[in-house]
Amino acid sequence: MRGAAACGAAFVAGLLTGGVVAGVALARTLARIRVECLAKAAAADRSHRSEQELLTRLRALDAAKTDFMATVSHELRTPLTSISGYVELLRDGEPDELSDAQRRMLEVIARNARRLRELIEDILTLSRIENGGFRSEPGEVDFSQIIERALEEIGPAAAKASVGVHAEVRGPLPLRGDGVQLDRVLANLLGNAVKFTPAEGTVTVRALHDNGEAVLEVADTGMGIPEGEQKALFVRFFRATNAIRRAVPGTGLGLAICHKIVDNHGGTIMVDSIENVGTTVTVRIPSVW
Repeated sequence: MRGAAACGAAFVAGLLTGGVVAGVALARTLARIRVECLAKAAAADRSHRSEQELLTRLRALDAAKTDFMATVSHELRTPLTSISGYVELLRDGEPDELSDAQRRMLEVIARNARRLRELIEDILTLSRIENGGFRSEPGEVDFSQIIERALEEIGPAAAKASVGVHAEVRGPLPLRGDGVQLDRVLANLLGNAVKFTPAEGTVTVRALHDNGEAVLEVADTGMGIPEGEQKALFVRFFRATNAIRRAVPGTGLGLAICHKIVDNHGGTIMVDSIENVGTTVTVRIPSVW
């Protein structure tokens, strides 16, 4: 009996000792896991802080870049206006005062001054967009009249480039919008269509009312945009590689500005393009009907 009791006591003691050892081992394991979790949490927190600091620095850098562009653009306006003014004075002089070669030189100066002025206006507009200062001043407008006016203005450039322009505008198209900004959208879209379409090509403008929206479609038979680059179309300063290869002038700001203006009017803008076939831009803006 005594032997059995001793064996039982030893067995219980063994269980207790084993349980204590296992408990200690478990506690150590849990402590190690806790330390590892705390280390990972600390690393994640440091990484999060680093990301936040990086984002803050990037925002500050972006703001500084925008301010710099706006300042430089404003400073360029004054001398550019002076250059353009003197060029016009020289061109308006007596017919015999300038030779043909000198008149051609003045034409080059005037053309490049005009391009530089357009670039400055685009940069200033982009600066206002990024600073949140680009706001619409809505009023009652007829979108079809804005389209007709833009077609008249693009006519000479299209004729010079031997590009045919066809229009199918079903007005009136009443909107509550900013006429000046919508003028800019039309000027950019039609200007791009003519610029990227070769001689003997065509630009077709359609406008109509559809399901509570004024719909504008500008289609061309131009060089199109490579499929892999189309996602970047509304990114500022983006230019398609085929346009760069062919040395087609441009700032890469036009579509970014159009996108913001259309968005300010509660509308959408979409681009469908096939390289070497053509491009179609569709704008939809809620009407007041």
